[in-house]
Amino acid sequence: MKKIIITISFLGLISCKQEKKETIKDENIASSESFQIPDSLSKNSIFIEKNKDGIFRLRVQSKEQRGKYFFADTANILKAEQYRFENNHFIKTKSVDLEKTEWSYFEIDSTNITFKQLNSKNYFLVSANTTNMGKAVPNQIVQFWAINKNDVKENYNLLYSGYPSEFCNECIKGDFAENEKLNINKSVKNLLYQFAKNSKLIYHPKFSEKNPNNYKNYQEKWETDNGQDSHFGAGYIGELDKIYSTYYQKDLFSILGTPEMTIENDQYLVGTYFRGNLLAYDKKKKLYFPVIVESCAGFCNKKIEFVNDHTLKITYEDDSSFEIDLNKIIFDT
Repeated sequence: MKKIIITISFLGLISCKQEKKETIKDENIASSESFQIPDSLSKNSIFIEKNKDGIFRLRVQSKEQRGKYFFADTANILKAEQYRFENNHFIKTKSVDLEKTEWSYFEIDSTNITFKQLNSKNYFLVSANTTNMGKAVPNQIVQFWAINKNDVKENYNLLYSGYPSEFCNECIKGDFAENEKLNINKSVKNLLYQFAKNSKLIYHPKFSEKNPNNYKNYQEKWETDNGQDSHFGAGYIGELDKIYSTYYQKDLFSILGTPEMTIENDQYLVGTYFRGNLLAYDKKKKLYFPVIVESCAGFCNKKIEFVNDHTLKITYEDDSSFEIDLNKIIFDT
């Protein structure tokens, strides 16, 4: 960036066109070697650190802070900032909005904050979980940032999107999103993926569990096979022309625990979970399979009954109903 030299009088004429720099004065500061971080900066910071040039700071701009790391507002903005100490003043020299979430709960993972040096640059690594307010959008995201502490304009983001999982405590199970900026900088990309491995906020499958045919992935496989995203704020999947499913030797009921309701006859044991999946066990084949995979915040709870020895009647909370012939489900060959 080219330096611009201007006179004081000329500055007065055009100052309205330039961004106003934020300055914070501390009368007790004696020199750049001995300055103290003022309370006005530290008390609202997620992280703050002195360096040879001044201060590096991370904060969340929010009207409702419910804890040091938890925010709930119509707009939460994660900011990385740099301040230079000059003539007993702190001057904000750089500021970048890393993320802006709307109508959300935004929580910094305070257990997973660290620093890494890469190619002579010092990166600050931090992550956060975003959950939407209300019931309309059920998915959640976790984001991982690498921020150059000496130049906050250089920052990188890795996003993971998914849904709450029964396989870990208060985590989500999903996938990482592609990021063109990271694909260009492979070293930072590897840095962020390594950082994400330590996160308690996302599900970390074992090698065998990465296979889509693993029984722990039955929900994702059912959705893929049936061309559905069956997570709803309020609603349900409804009647399908065809249902595709997979047989599993592993007990699918053991994943979610005891169903809310079960029915059985000579061939099938069928269970449904509260506003959740409908699973079955074929007693003759001694195999488990999903009938319907869905979850919601309202309206998708089900009552089930047998119409005959191979046909189920599904009735939802709003009294709508349809039938499923288990003999017509199309299984993997």
